[in-house]
Amino acid sequence: MDKIETFIVLSECKSFTDTAKRLYCSQPTISNHIQQLEELFNATLFHRSGKTVQLTKQGEVLLEYAKQITKLIEDASLQMKNISRQDSNLSIYVSNYIAGYFFSDILQHFHHVYPKQLLEIYTQCYDDLIRSLREGKTNFAFLPLYPEDEYIRAEFDITVLFEEDFLLVLPVGHSWTNRKVIYCRDLHNENILLPQSLYLQQYISAQLEQQRVKVRFLQMSNFEMIKQAVKSELGIAFLPSQSVVEDINNGKLITRAVSSLSIKRKNGYVTRKHTLLNSIETAFCKDVQQYFHGKKRSLTM
Repeated sequence: MDKIETFIVLSECKSFTDTAKRLYCSQPTISNHIQQLEELFNATLFHRSGKTVQLTKQGEVLLEYAKQITKLIEDASLQMKNISRQDSNLSIYVSNYIAGYFFSDILQHFHHVYPKQLLEIYTQCYDDLIRSLREGKTNFAFLPLYPEDEYIRAEFDITVLFEEDFLLVLPVGHSWTNRKVIYCRDLHNENILLPQSLYLQQYISAQLEQQRVKVRFLQMSNFEMIKQAVKSELGIAFLPSQSVVEDINNGKLITRAVSSLSIKRKNGYVTRKHTLLNSIETAFCKDVQQYFHGKKRSLTM
C-alpha cells in the first residue's frame, strides 16, 4: 500500500521532489517504490522529462486500479470499525436541532428499554455532521434532509422521520398582529432572519424568489438566536414549528400564515449504503422511528 500511495501521489505531483515532500520521505525512497512497481508489473509507468514525469498508457491503467484499491481499503476499514463498535458504547451523531427539541424524550425511553447500554451523544451543526460522515466516524446520523446535498443522496440510504412546517414568526408588537393572513407582497423589504445553514438559507430564499418577493436577509447563528432577535424586533423569520411552539403558547411570539407560501423541511436519518448497522444501532433507529410515528400530527401545523 505504501508503494501504491507513492504511485498515486507521484501521478498527481508529476515530480519526485514534490512527492517526497508531500509524503515526508526521501527522494530515493520514491524512486525505489516506483522501480519496484515497474518490476512487479514489467512495465514502464512514467515518462521522465527533466524534473517532471508523465504517466505512460500503462501507468494510466494502473492509476485507475490503484484508486479502486485505495477505495476498497477505506471501505474495509469502515466495515471493521463498525464491527468493533458492536460491543462498545453506542455513539449517536445528531443535529443540534433534533437533539435540542426531540432527544430528551427519545433518550429517556431508550434508557428505560436498554438500561445497561452506554450512550455517547454528539450534537453538531449540519456541516459538521457531514464531515463526520465523510471521515467515517459514524455510519449513520440524524439530521435535516436536503435534496440538494448530492453527497448524502449518492452515499447513504435515507429514512424520513418527519416533515414540519416553517412558520412566519413575528414579535408581539408587530403591526401585523391583528391580521389573520399575510400576503407574499407584504413581505417586500422586510428583514428576514436566517440561520447559518447554507442549504436552509438557499431553500428559504428560493421559496421567496418564486413568489417574486424581495427582502433583506440577515444571518444569525441558530434558531435560538433568531428567536431572541425577533423578540427584540430586529426582523421576522421562518422557523420550524417545534422550535417556537412554547414561545407562541406563552405569548412571547406570534405566528401568521402567509397566503400561497408553504415552507416545509424533512428530517430523518441516513445510513451508509452497503453497511449493516449492528443490533443496538438498529434498535435505536427503530425506537426513534416509533417516536416520530406517534408525533407526526403535532409537527405539521
